[in-house]
Amino acid sequence: MCCASARIKKVLTIAGSDSGGGAGIQADMKTFAALGVYGSSVITAVTAQNTLKVEGIYGVSPHFVEKQLDAVLTDIGTDAVKTGMLNDANIIEVISKKLKSYPRLCLVVDPVMVATSGDRLLSPAGECALREKLLPHADFVTPNIEEASVLCGFTVANEEDIFKALRKIHGMGPDFVVITGMKKGKESVDFCYDGNEIRELKGPIVQTSSTHGTGCSFSAALAAFLAKGVPAWEAVAMAKDFIIAALRYAYRTGSGRGSLNHLASFFPGRIDDLEVLKTRVNAFHAWGVKPDPGSFPLLNVIIGGPLCHGKDYAELTGEIVKAGARLIQLREKEADTRKLVEMARKMREVCHSSGALLVVNDRVDVAAAAGADGVHLGQDDLSPRMARSILGPEKIIGVSAGNLAEAEAAVAEGADYLGVGPVYFTTSKECDVPPGGGSLIADVASQVKVPVIAIGGVTPENALPLLKAGAAGVAVISAVLAGPAPEREVERFMEVFANARRKQR
Repeated sequence: MCCASARIKKVLTIAGSDSGGGAGIQADMKTFAALGVYGSSVITAVTAQNTLKVEGIYGVSPHFVEKQLDAVLTDIGTDAVKTGMLNDANIIEVISKKLKSYPRLCLVVDPVMVATSGDRLLSPAGECALREKLLPHADFVTPNIEEASVLCGFTVANEEDIFKALRKIHGMGPDFVVITGMKKGKESVDFCYDGNEIRELKGPIVQTSSTHGTGCSFSAALAAFLAKGVPAWEAVAMAKDFIIAALRYAYRTGSGRGSLNHLASFFPGRIDDLEVLKTRVNAFHAWGVKPDPGSFPLLNVIIGGPLCHGKDYAELTGEIVKAGARLIQLREKEADTRKLVEMARKMREVCHSSGALLVVNDRVDVAAAAGADGVHLGQDDLSPRMARSILGPEKIIGVSAGNLAEAEAAVAEGADYLGVGPVYFTTSKECDVPPGGGSLIADVASQVKVPVIAIGGVTPENALPLLKAGAAGVAVISAVLAGPAPEREVERFMEVFANARRKQR
């Protein structure tokens, strides 16, 4: 079905070290870990600071910055680079020259130039080098209002100033400009410009004093999502969701301005909070490998209910998968939860011994506890996104859909495959809609990018038209389980599939 790359994405941060752990390198690395990318670092300066003030800054020599860059890039490599506090013009010159040797790397520049206290963190020569040497190579630059003012040479005080600043900074070379930190009523607004349009990215203002490292963490999150291949506008929105969640569950770490909670999506992990839910699911993007059922078309056999009572489900599963079924769905509504979990575990072991997969119908909790390969959800169950937040990235999620609108909504929420139907008249399940036939399958399969499994009244005699209409397989209950020899009925489906493959050649 769907399969993400097993190679973990990597992001390099080039920035200063914050001994208080709230900003700089430390904030970046926490962000990378929270979002499922591997972080490496090049340190440009070491600071002595806490939640109250910066006690001192000790710059790293440009030569040693170059050594760090070489060490990381020649071995570990990276998919994206994020820069923060760069300390001086010579370091910027080194970084600029080095990154020219890696032109395909995505570069996010967080122009750390002004401290919260108003103190300048970069000399005039460094500011000039940032504009002339680094910004022309940047994919993104993410100044706050104060940093945008320094970059542009005029005070950014209102929306008209922001629009002017966006265009001026874009003219310095970056492909995409995000000016953060504008407050409008009860909303926090980031202004984004890609050279063609300006968009306002809005979110709630979170009432907290623990805001140290917000800019660092936003740009780090943006770099992480870009490294995963998320499109630009979507990556900016995901980064903002991450920051909202991190602010909402921030905590005091000292007597002054505390840090964000970079791991809010896991601790406390309140997935009833929309930003936490979105951040948790976004962290799973392009991470890990989902189970692969093999070639299509496939047979999905649903086990459970009256036709199976009195039978050993694991033994029945063994007969069916040995005959060729590749996706088994446990749908049992009468057993208690503990028995369901034990049943699912045994069925999973049998499935895996023959290269088949097991999904659990409706019950995300049972799927998680039994280590099933995934879950199949109905329209009235948990949303696919909520299920993903519970199961993690390496499970498949199927969703039942009766029409194109339901199918598209399920895919948008993260469904890996669809069970579409009823295609024919069926008595296995009560249906409120008439059978849609092959036209329903063709309508859905032509519009979605995930496998479509036809369900409802399918038999070996009527399956072929569904495959021709675009079905990646069929799901059955009584066609296999109602007869005295389920394995023989599976073999009949396998003969239909083999004929369909031959006709496609």
